[in-house]
Amino acid sequence: MIKLHPETAQEIANLINSINVSKLMCEGDTNPDRVSYYMAKEFKAIIQLAEEYGIPHVNYDHAVKCMKIGKYANATLLPR
Repeated sequence: MIKLHPETAQEIANLINSINVSKLMCEGDTNPDRVSYYMAKEFKAIIQLAEEYGIPHVNYDHAVKCMKIGKYANATLLPR
């Protein structure tokens, strides 16, 4: 078995957590700006997993396409 450097393993775990948390934050939210923000966070983490760590994700192509769309590329989270 190949072991990762602890910092690399933590970075990968953080990206996976970011994907999961972003999905949870979108569930039931009716605010389109917040949904766009959390979807963008998910897309960015998917892209980073693939491009920086070589970890494939089934939604990679979709994430890349979506991040070219302004509502995701420019998404920000405003205070409530």
